[in-house]
Amino acid sequence: MYFCECKDDTALPKTMLHTAITLATIDDVEQIMKLRSNIEEFPQTGQSEKILRQSLEANTGRTYYIEKKGEIISSASTSAENSLSAMVVGVCTHSNYRVKGYASLILQKMIQDFIKEGRTLCLFYNNPAAGWIYKRLGFKDIGMWTMYR
Repeated sequence: MYFCECKDDTALPKTMLHTAITLATIDDVEQIMKLRSNIEEFPQTGQSEKILRQSLEANTGRTYYIEKKGEIISSASTSAENSLSAMVVGVCTHSNYRVKGYASLILQKMIQDFIKEGRTLCLFYNNPAAGWIYKRLGFKDIGMWTMYR
């Protein structure tokens, strides 16, 4: 897996599309889990919902999302937030809404928020298409990792 980080917002477009991006609360967890359960690449464990709830309650993570017709269609989260950085996790878009830029919009908002806070975002990826999106937004590869299950 590639490990990358984003330290500034210089690669972001100067204008963003006007799509409402919402910061999730505990009340949104069920809908976020519903979206994630439809994502083939996201194996769900019995602990997934509990972990998301705990990160929101403890302020060690946050989730941003876009909603259409009362349903969450795209989201991205952070985990392991600390005073210097946060790990981006759970970037996903419902298959009916892919290739429309929703995940990119969420990541742009996330990058802007964290840069304002003086923090770095980092993430792991192994999907070249996702890597292209991350690099376009200013993430830079800084290493390779192997994960064992």
